[in-house]
Amino acid sequence: MKLSKLTRGVCTALLLAAPMWIAGCSEKQSVIGYYNADRIEREAGQIKALQDEATTKLKEKQAELETKMNEKQAALEENFKKKQDEIAAKFQTKEDEFNQKVQANPPKSQEEADRIQEEANELGQSLQKEAEEDMQKLQAEASAEAQRIQQEARLQMQGLQAQYQTRMTQKLDAAVDEIAKAKKIDVVLDNSSFQKSVIYGGVDITEDLLEKLK
Repeated sequence: MKLSKLTRGVCTALLLAAPMWIAGCSEKQSVIGYYNADRIEREAGQIKALQDEATTKLKEKQAELETKMNEKQAALEENFKKKQDEIAAKFQTKEDEFNQKVQANPPKSQEEADRIQEEANELGQSLQKEAEEDMQKLQAEASAEAQRIQQEARLQMQGLQAQYQTRMTQKLDAAVDEIAKAKKIDVVLDNSSFQKSVIYGGVDITEDLLEKLK
């Protein structure tokens, strides 16, 4: 787990400091400091300890959530099967009632037999359509519940990641602030390989940070 590129240090100070660099007529020249965030991530003991702790906690949380999701999925499948059986039983009852009615009043002519057969066909089609609609509704409800469970798990993982990201950022920013005050530095920038903020000059406080965060 690495420090977010958007939250490293106090890089927003660059926007505030820019007018002083451009104007060149300020009464007091700003002192610019910088550090290499790549090295801080790799070498700072306190940051690495938080990263390791975050990795462990995330694995534990993931295992916990997977167990809960499997339990909920099993419950969903059991409920789905139960409702399937209820639907099948309901329509079997309707078929039985129709057959009993026919047996109690058998057709007295071919015309009446044909009419009863037509009613049976219509009932069968109606029951099949109704069963399909009920199953589609049941599947949609099960799918929505499964998605809700997955979304809840994702949010919990993201929340845990954000918690550790905040802790690392706060620890780094506190150390930067303390060093900047001690060295009377006005602005501190991230000058790592992916984000070259300082090309020339400035005060490198990387070693100071590594010492403070060892």
